Amino acid sequence: MKVRNRILALGAVVLALAVALIFWGTSLTYVSQSAPPPLSQEARPDPKQNQPLDLDQAADRAEDFSEDVYHGLDTTKEIIGKTEARNQAIEQGRSTASGKLKDLADRARQAEATGDPVLSETDKRVLKNISE
Repeated sequence: MKVRNRILALGAVVLALAVALIFWGTSLTYVSQSAPPPLSQEARPDPKQNQPLDLDQAADRAEDFSEDVYHGLDTTKEIIGKTEARNQAIEQGRSTASGKLKDLADRARQAEATGDPVLSETDKRVLKNISE
């Protein structure tokens, strides 16, 4: 039993050293080249991010999504809604989501028509994401 524990401990040390050497070698590669490591896909800036928000298109998309919320309702009820209480919760959740999207579409149209800043930064981000 003692031999087995020693072998496992030695294996863990060797593994830790290998990981440390790989990390060290990778970091030295970028340091010696005087270049930052390449950005991951998540860290790269989105070129669409700086484009202006088309409120009319975003409002139309939000309106479409408010209707699409009900797509597949029967399938969801069959799979998840085993009881009447679950079915009511599913319907209520989709109704709430649809109402919020319709409200967001209305506020976007109001902001487009009046030029009034009725949209929060979160609303603008949501509209920008759904309009792309």
